[in-house]
Amino acid sequence: MSRRSTRPRVLGWAAGALRGQDVFFEILDILHRGMRLRCPCCGHGRLFKSALRTYDRCQACDERFEREPGQSFGAVYVNLGLSGLLTLTAYLMTTTLFSLTMPQQRSILIPVAVLGPCLCFRLARGLWTSIIFLGEGLYLPWPNR
Repeated sequence: MSRRSTRPRVLGWAAGALRGQDVFFEILDILHRGMRLRCPCCGHGRLFKSALRTYDRCQACDERFEREPGQSFGAVYVNLGLSGLLTLTAYLMTTTLFSLTMPQQRSILIPVAVLGPCLCFRLARGLWTSIIFLGEGLYLPWPNR
């Protein structure tokens, strides 16, 4: 059985073939591929070969993940936003669900704030790769497959 999906891999909205609702679902699908740490183009190839190192190209469709050096720097800002949301969620939970003193809250929130960027790194990198793909494609023009 083939690993490839039976659905077409062409981004129909790039050719103007999809309506507004279809475009929305196509964008959500591409972002979901990034959250699953898969290739935003085909959804089959993996982004990471180890905990912190990414592949240069997709194993399934040969799409290049980084167009130029430093392009993945935007993932730092995505990581910052995700870490901030994680810390804010932890603060709201400790404030509303538990009756903790401020020093007790700090003993929880400081480790969450410090470990948040480490925990969100891969997710941020996958989302940023998907955002780059949505904005301008990765290395090649969008495939006609």
